[in-house]
Amino acid sequence: MCDINVYVNVDGREELVLENVDQVHTQGDKNRIINIFGEEKILEARLDYYNNSRKKMVFIPV
Repeated sequence: MCDINVYVNVDGREELVLENVDQVHTQGDKNRIINIFGEEKILEARLDYYNNSRKKMVFIPV
């Protein structure tokens, strides 16, 4: 499976937000993330980094 897990960096700790993310839609500082099961979350954050080999995307709150 090639889906990624999305985290938010809070005070130096990466907290899991949503697993098996398939889609990320960005509009300004708002990011709508949707996983393979149809669950979705809205993050008010900016992308910190994406690591494809670890299947990990990390955001920083704004």
